[in-house]
Amino acid sequence: MPDQHTNQYAIPLLPCMSINQTEDFYKALGAVVTYKQKVPNNYIAFNIWDLELHFFALKQQPDANYSGCYLIVTEIDPIYEVCRASLKSLYGKVPLKGYPRLNPLKDIPAYGVRQFIVVDPNGNYIRVGQRIEKTNSLVFPEKDKPAVTGTPLAKVYELGSRLADAHGDFETAAKVLDKALLTAATNDPLNLLKVLILRADIAARLADANRFNELMAAAEKQLLTLPVEDTIEQRRLLDELKNI
Repeated sequence: MPDQHTNQYAIPLLPCMSINQTEDFYKALGAVVTYKQKVPNNYIAFNIWDLELHFFALKQQPDANYSGCYLIVTEIDPIYEVCRASLKSLYGKVPLKGYPRLNPLKDIPAYGVRQFIVVDPNGNYIRVGQRIEKTNSLVFPEKDKPAVTGTPLAKVYELGSRLADAHGDFETAAKVLDKALLTAATNDPLNLLKVLILRADIAARLADANRFNELMAAAEKQLLTLPVEDTIEQRRLLDELKNI
C-alpha cells in the first residue's frame, strides 16, 4: 500500500478474462485480496509487494491484450525468487512462453533498472524493476544524446535483450543473435558469454532443445575462461536455465 503520508499515487487497473483465474494466479505470487465484487461488474483488488493492482473482467484473448504496468520495488531479487518458485510450483515448471510466462531477472542499464517481467494469464505485462545506475543506450539515441560506443557483441546483446525480454519477439531476437554469433570476436569474452546465455534462454522459450543444449555447452565452456568474480550474474542465469 502507498505510504499514509503520500498524497498522490497511481493504481494500475488491468483487464482480465476471469476474476477467479486471476485471483488464483496472483495469490500464488503472494498477493492478498483486498476487495472483490461480482455486481454491478466483476472486479478484484490485490496488495502485492506493498503495491496495489486492480482488475476488471473483460472477455478478450491474451494475445489481443496490450495492457500492462510498471512496479518499482526496492528488493527485487527475493521477489523474483518467490515468483519463480511459485510459478514452478503452480505449473510444474517455470513458464517460458505463451500465457502466463516469466522473463529472467537482469540488469538493463539503458533503462536504469534491474528488471523482470511477468506476463499473466490475461496477457498483461507486469514489469517489475529496481532502480540502478542508468547508462546511455549502445543501440538507440535518446533525446539529444547519441548512442554510446560499445563492442559489437555488447550492442547485439542489448538489442537482443530488448527484443526478447521487453517485446517478447523471440524469433527476431534469435535471428539477430545467431547472426552475431557466426562472426563473434573472441577478444570480448564476457559479452560473448552474455550473448550465448541470452540465446540459450530464447532457444528454451522456442522449445528448440537441440539448439538449447548446443548453446548451454558453449556457454559453460566460455564461462571457464573468465574469472569467477566477473561472472556471478551469468552463473546465476545459467543455473536458472539448468533448472527450468
